[in-house]
Amino acid sequence: MMQDDTLSRKIADIHAQIRGHVGDIGRIGIALYHADSGQLSTFVHSSDGQSPLERYQVPLAEVPSLRRLHEDGRSRIIDDLASLAGSPSEHTRRILAAGYRSSYTCPLYAQGELLGFLFFDSRQPGHFRNDVTLRLDSYAGLISSLVSHALSATRALRSAMALARELGRHRDEETAGHLDRVAHYTRSIAMALPERLGHSDEDVEFLFQFAGLHDIGKIAIPDHILQKPGKLDADEYEIAKSHVQKGSEMIGTMMREFGLANERYAGLLHDVIACHHERWDGGGYPRGLVGEAIPLAGRIVAVADVFDALTNPRPYKRAWTLDEGMAYLRDNSGGQFDPQCVAAAERCFDDWRRIHARFHPLDAA
Repeated sequence: MMQDDTLSRKIADIHAQIRGHVGDIGRIGIALYHADSGQLSTFVHSSDGQSPLERYQVPLAEVPSLRRLHEDGRSRIIDDLASLAGSPSEHTRRILAAGYRSSYTCPLYAQGELLGFLFFDSRQPGHFRNDVTLRLDSYAGLISSLVSHALSATRALRSAMALARELGRHRDEETAGHLDRVAHYTRSIAMALPERLGHSDEDVEFLFQFAGLHDIGKIAIPDHILQKPGKLDADEYEIAKSHVQKGSEMIGTMMREFGLANERYAGLLHDVIACHHERWDGGGYPRGLVGEAIPLAGRIVAVADVFDALTNPRPYKRAWTLDEGMAYLRDNSGGQFDPQCVAAAERCFDDWRRIHARFHPLDAA
């Protein structure tokens, strides 16, 4: 049996230790901060019931209490959450509705940069006395190290890919913007999909981290094919399609070099690279997989990738408007694309408009 080495499992184990040593801590939650967008998003949690917060994100600027914690570098105790009844904060309303009555919140840092926030919640008012928070601080340090370690290897991998991308920038000026947009579109779809499909907040975060690497194999495609202004002939198309296999091989090598070969999320990264050109109807490549035989990560990135390719200019085509791009997804739902992924894309289309504007500000359709 494969060992569950996810961060969520490790946090659950720590939660069990805390409840044995500290007492009534009903929930541990971690929200990550994304500096590029200014957003906080739920990441991992361990709760004594159903989590009140999943697939939730909010700009840090709209949570002044947390922004102040970051600015001051201090932790916060709320002895009676009932005193915040009527708060406009959705986070606070959900925590109260779940029955939690006191909280202890710590900002998390990595190399001086804000990583996110750690939340301890109890069902007992006034639970976070000095002796309790002193014991929790040691656990907070451990949790911070685990989160930082889980993200650092993937970020190092992304940095290496960014360097490779920059070295090839003059071959394809659109690459950097395309990869950024695809990563953000991917996260939107993953968050909008029904929870029964099984993507946790932890899965969504790593899918976001990896989505921008989907076309890394294009580094190995010759210039005369990559930059050809017209339609590729049959032989050229076969060479272009080989970027999927080349990308899988490159990532396999780099995963080993970065010590990630045995990580659970190695499989997620492989699915992104190897399956983003598969089609729901079986007409894709390289394996011709059909329907749910295509890993979900590949089905999500396929939608994000095609939408962005359509809505940005190429040497051989004009940029479609965002509405035209969405219409294409809709028309090809159930053929080229997973219908549930297209439906999720439609639900977050307003978010996609903002993403397009942020990463392509001079041409926001």
